Amino acid sequence: MKKLIFGISILFFIAAQSYFIYGLLQPETAESFRQLWASFGIKQTAYSTFVFRTIQWWVALPILCLGLAVFALLRSSKLFLFITILIGFVGTVALYWSVYAPALLVQP
Repeated sequence: MKKLIFGISILFFIAAQSYFIYGLLQPETAESFRQLWASFGIKQTAYSTFVFRTIQWWVALPILCLGLAVFALLRSSKLFLFITILIGFVGTVALYWSVYAPALLVQP
């Protein structure tokens, strides 16, 4: 049962990361975000610019999470399970933070 919960949670993170990366790899999506921010007079943050510019390299994140999940399930180590969940969570937050950071949602 614990492995099932672990598998579902890590697959959720991988799906969220993949969906976000696929979306930003579409040129019109990234430009839509830029235009939206510009229409409200909000300047894109340096972190957001970095993620948008390097989004093709972020594809490694879901692959890493999947590899770690398989390794963790084969080893049945609680440490690897924790590390995999942590990397999946932090990676997902890092990606979505580039679009939904408070500095991009609220004009100071």
